Amino acid sequence: MTDSLNTTEKFLDEFKRFSIKDLKNEIDVYNLLESIFRINNFQLLEDLAFSSKYCVGLYHILSQNKTEVSDDYKKEIEQSFSETVELIKSKLNEIIRHFPEFERESFKSRYFEMTHAGINNLISLINDFSEIKIFLNRRKREK
Repeated sequence: MTDSLNTTEKFLDEFKRFSIKDLKNEIDVYNLLESIFRINNFQLLEDLAFSSKYCVGLYHILSQNKTEVSDDYKKEIEQSFSETVELIKSKLNEIIRHFPEFERESFKSRYFEMTHAGINNLISLINDFSEIKIFLNRRKREK
């Protein structure tokens, strides 16, 4: 467990030196990362970060609301966005199943409830992992 805590702190310190943006959900990101490092599944982080970056791109397309885009294209983007959000929730569930029950339920109530606050929280968390994807890409290029 100490190794996963050290790895998480080192990872976030490196991220903070790289990024000009602060994580909006730093405590939850920390807990998610610590769980990923504890179960030794870095691929899960890669997948979550990739899906988050893709989701943010789709969200930006949807929020532009350009009139010259066909209705079919909009529906396709909306469907891809919905599917990607569900995929991200699935990845998050995979991670939080390793949380103690109270923390797991607290996380679910903050990010998975279909309320205005829950959806905003989830989008905010997705944005955080999108930033982590940018950081991971840069780390790969520097190696």
